[in-house]
Amino acid sequence: MAKILIGVTYYSPHISGLTNYAKILAEELSKRGNKVKVISGRYNINLKLREKNNGVEIVRIPGQKIGKGFLMWNYPIMAKTMVRENEIINPHLPSVESIWLAIWAKVYHKRLVVTHHCEFWGGNFGNRIIGYFTYPLHWLVYKIADKIVVASQDYAKHSKFLKQFNKKLIYTFPPIKLVKNDEGNTIRKRQKIVGFVGRISWVKGLPYLIKAMENINGKLELVGPYNQLDKDNKNEFIKNKLGKNVCFLGKISDKELVSFYKKIDCLVLPSINNLEAFGMVQAEAIISGTPVVASNLPGVRVPVKISGMGEISKIADSKDLSRKIKLVLKRGKKYYRQKAINLNLFDYKKTVNDYERAFSIK
Repeated sequence: MAKILIGVTYYSPHISGLTNYAKILAEELSKRGNKVKVISGRYNINLKLREKNNGVEIVRIPGQKIGKGFLMWNYPIMAKTMVRENEIINPHLPSVESIWLAIWAKVYHKRLVVTHHCEFWGGNFGNRIIGYFTYPLHWLVYKIADKIVVASQDYAKHSKFLKQFNKKLIYTFPPIKLVKNDEGNTIRKRQKIVGFVGRISWVKGLPYLIKAMENINGKLELVGPYNQLDKDNKNEFIKNKLGKNVCFLGKISDKELVSFYKKIDCLVLPSINNLEAFGMVQAEAIISGTPVVASNLPGVRVPVKISGMGEISKIADSKDLSRKIKLVLKRGKKYYRQKAINLNLFDYKKTVNDYERAFSIK
């Protein structure tokens, strides 16, 4: 049994690929007899400062939300205390506060294993500015880390930042775990349904997907948090397109998400920059037997390429995206299932095994 501290800016019930990744990892490590703690931000005043959930002890630190980040004044002191209490420190980056976990890990001679989720200087102008100023902090964390976990070799070899730390890299897919739901889609659809799962924002490439759907005889259903729509003028295009053939389902439960994957004919991941490094939702769709159209970005294209479950589209190209969606809809789910070599590629148990080896538990 090992004492493991996982550091994330946001943890459950916050919804994102990163938080879902950390939650599955923490809970599965706990099930294997490890003592797991999570240090994160108390982004909602209604959340408890301390609680235990599914075997994982969660410590939330109050602070102030700034952009996508969360500034926690008391983090250095809390990080020091929690690092001393644990043996293995696993910060998930990008995360500015992770510098404190790294520093205290080295001061107290703890094993430091960093999880790299994506680059931290892509996206809009504001993100690039923040990335520029926080680059030295992130670089230091990676420099003193014992190991660095990254989702794929494809992503790593195209990352100028990760190339500096090649000898430390460990490759393992994100932990993909869906709740059991044997309910099939019993409603006979009159039209094809294309799905999207993720944060409803232009930075996810949604304008290109909505534009691509104009030439497709089908319906687009969007699943995910949409409260950010009112906070960015660039999302006006998305809001203005809502209607009969483009609709929001909002946030849905884990069980409803499985039903959604089974219902739709195709999932689309129209990512446009290196802030997307894998796209856990497409692996979830593939496991559910639904083909995917994904952008030709390093890392993002990996699930479709290795499974054969879908098509790869050009980045930020609505015409090519439309062509690839039409191709998937024409061929149908059965075609891609027959083409797929192995739908068990994304086994969360293997991911947890890889982490235990990185932690030197095994």
